Amino acid sequence: MPYAKITYLPVENAEDAEWCDKKHLMQKWEGLTKGTLTAWLTEMRDRPEFKKGVLNPTHGLVFINKEVFKDFVEWKEATRYKSYKK
Repeated sequence: MPYAKITYLPVENAEDAEWCDKKHLMQKWEGLTKGTLTAWLTEMRDRPEFKKGVLNPTHGLVFINKEVFKDFVEWKEATRYKSYKK
């Protein structure tokens, strides 16, 4: 099964927003699908160390902290072969 190529694009100097929505995050991380992002945000909400990086003020609105998301992706890579179930 082929894997999606995901590229992280650093934030431009003119863009200093710490939080973003799903659409903006998928633009920054090229190749990240909405389904994968939704699953990863659910996983972030379930892990205490990353829970602070996802805010849902309403049912249809989500804000994601870019640095916490980057830390989550790095953590996912480092633990991909380890069992970390609760």
